[in-house]
Amino acid sequence: MRICWPLTLAAMLASTSVAAHESPTVAAKLEGRAEQTMKVGGKRLAYTAEAGTFPVSSAPGKTDASAGYVAYVRKGAAADRPVLFVFNGGPGAASAYLQMGALGPMRAHVPQDPAAPLPAGPEVAANPASLLDVADLVFLDPPGTGFSEIAMDADATFYQSVKGDADAVAQLARAWLAENRRTTSPLFILGESYGTIRAAAMVDALHAQDAALKVRGVLLFGQALNMIETSQRPDNVVTYPVSLPTLAALACYHHKRPAPCDPAASAQDAAAFGPAYLDALYKGRVLDEAARTAVAAKLADLTGIPAEFYLQHDLRISKERFRVELLRTEGKVLGRYDARYTAPRPADAGEMVGPDAFSAVSDLYGKAVIGQLASIGVQNPERYKVIARFPGEWSYGAGDSPFNDWPFMAHLEAAMVAEPKLRLFVGTGLYDLTTTVGAADYLFAQSGLTGDRFVNYRYPAGHVAYSDDESWRNFVADIRAFIAEGVKP
Repeated sequence: MRICWPLTLAAMLASTSVAAHESPTVAAKLEGRAEQTMKVGGKRLAYTAEAGTFPVSSAPGKTDASAGYVAYVRKGAAADRPVLFVFNGGPGAASAYLQMGALGPMRAHVPQDPAAPLPAGPEVAANPASLLDVADLVFLDPPGTGFSEIAMDADATFYQSVKGDADAVAQLARAWLAENRRTTSPLFILGESYGTIRAAAMVDALHAQDAALKVRGVLLFGQALNMIETSQRPDNVVTYPVSLPTLAALACYHHKRPAPCDPAASAQDAAAFGPAYLDALYKGRVLDEAARTAVAAKLADLTGIPAEFYLQHDLRISKERFRVELLRTEGKVLGRYDARYTAPRPADAGEMVGPDAFSAVSDLYGKAVIGQLASIGVQNPERYKVIARFPGEWSYGAGDSPFNDWPFMAHLEAAMVAEPKLRLFVGTGLYDLTTTVGAADYLFAQSGLTGDRFVNYRYPAGHVAYSDDESWRNFVADIRAFIAEGVKP
């Protein structure tokens, strides 16, 4: 049964938004600015690169934080040119990863073989696939990240919540649009990981603050809107069929399925088995032994995990346990954010293991942004906080209740019903053990959106799929096409 809440998120944001229907008037505090050029599609274009912060407020009259941006704006372009707002997730991550790994004018390149050693520092070169020829790029850093700050006496319950975080970043976006005279531009919002939740909530926040803004597209990369499936609560049996396509793809990638096999086809095989698997899990103890044995055998074939394991564990394995079990005999553990990567299995490893083999790759993007900021005139760019740690718990807004839900997709769907020109883009890495391809498919399976309102892409890499060059090229090309479609009359 779907619970109908008494207030929509839009109504709640309208009642609490600190900047609703007011035009931002405070100028940015500049950190650096430079005039630069680059080649895109064989043509050289000039642009302005700028980093700065704007003040934001947790309540009317209470300016208690700032939020930051790094913007790349083409010179001489029309005032109604598209603007792509981009941010990462965390919570507590700056936008360095998407800027330096995929979309900025400069890109850090990483070795393409996941087994290859990583360089000591990032290898940065011009990004030939930049989107700057079709949209201005504004990378947003939520309060506390990048060059932004949160005052000691700030309202932590505001800035450490889905609603407050989205409201603050919407204030930042509006301030940038007002200062740059771009309030009539078609807007696109791209969030990664937790940033996908922020992106969905920002649509309502922006509408509450200024209903005249033209949000034409929301892009979710490594989407986390259906967190009940993503977080994989142990007794939520839906989560196991949802994650199964990723496990099958990884079993093929790591040569634990019979050869020859193709990871993408393996994922499809697992998805096709999903309904029968869910039925078996739902039956639980009343499932007869012959059927139980048959399901265990099929799971073993798909995932490379022995049938005996499934029989001993009620026909289920969590994503975290899979990391430890798949390459157990080889003494390795899979990465969480990109399970193509492996690390030595600690001798004391239990059913879960903490370190992520992919983290060193992410760190390269964090290092690369420091040099990029220096190149646009930022003084002491080492001040830039790639990751901020917040005290206490993050509030997702559901409250402490047995009926907890995070209805982020429902609110986004409502916004799309109200605005027929708004479209949705979802992209997922096939080897991502955090936000899986099955969760993205399930998101749309439970959605009322018609096929012309969304696109759903898979990329042959992990959570940070743009670390893989093929995935990066496809990702950028798909965004380019999505923007072009979104600005059609």
